[in-house]
Amino acid sequence: MKHLFKFIFFLAVAFFSTACSSDRDETDNTNITTVFFKNADELALTYDAAGTVSQTIRDQVFDLYKQGKWSELEALFKANNLNGGWPPANGGYNIVDDVPFQAGQKFDRYSGAIGNYDGTGIPTLGGSFTSPILNGYVYTFSQRALNQPENMYDFYYEIDVLNNSLPFKSQTADVIPWFNQVGNGKQAMWKIPIDPATGYQKTWNKLAAEGYVKITIKKSPSGKYNNLVGTVIQQ
Repeated sequence: MKHLFKFIFFLAVAFFSTACSSDRDETDNTNITTVFFKNADELALTYDAAGTVSQTIRDQVFDLYKQGKWSELEALFKANNLNGGWPPANGGYNIVDDVPFQAGQKFDRYSGAIGNYDGTGIPTLGGSFTSPILNGYVYTFSQRALNQPENMYDFYYEIDVLNNSLPFKSQTADVIPWFNQVGNGKQAMWKIPIDPATGYQKTWNKLAAEGYVKITIKKSPSGKYNNLVGTVIQQ
């Protein structure tokens, strides 16, 4: 009888463990603490500027976004050709808006050069999205959930904030897993203003020339510009 009881007990434990494991597999582990968007239409402004997406799809997107069901959300975006394949909300969740910059902060970024760069002189670098370097920790490439392989980017560079007087702020967020990348890193979207001289957003070169940041090219993932590794762009 003792042996029969033990057998039943261990069988029950095994069944319970398997059921719990199955439940964990079906549950997304993403911790959504801040939805940020009040409703489906507000979120839709980040992926449907023309207002062509039906309310039914908008509601589905909002529901999946709130639950952090990223694989289902990406499938929905692909099926409906939304936002050129990019995720909603600028690729972020747990968004915090209008975060000021502080001297001493470090960020990094992958990108190419702006314009037809031929390898001569200093490349013009632009863009808004960076990852913070926190206590020396650099987020992996996959945690950034970018849309190209790492070796497709000509430049990987660090951005040092040099003073506290940047005349704009950032929007920080956790990174939505997308493009078959693990995501869940951190990102900072810089709200860089328009350059009156060009009519376009100011480049990193311009911000460096104005004394706000220092740019250091750390590597050329594509291998095209290894000669520029170590190049510093500063006032």
